[in-house]
Amino acid sequence: MVYLVKYRPKGASTGSNSKLARTVFAESDSKPSRQRAAQLLNKITGGDFVEDTIEIQELRSFDPADVRNNGGSLYALE
Repeated sequence: MVYLVKYRPKGASTGSNSKLARTVFAESDSKPSRQRAAQLLNKITGGDFVEDTIEIQELRSFDPADVRNNGGSLYALE
């Protein structure tokens, strides 16, 4: 299953962009926990994210191959 993991970078400004979220595509056999998502984001961002801003959204209509074929990076949530 493909999931969209949203988060806010720590370096986001305190102005109007403070709620700017970034996203990554992730693949997992079962619904991932926020802890597993945080571990993945630590690897990807080097810890540059606000942990309590993590949101995980299931993308039912997406196939992992579709993400890769469209040039997206797909990370494994282990």
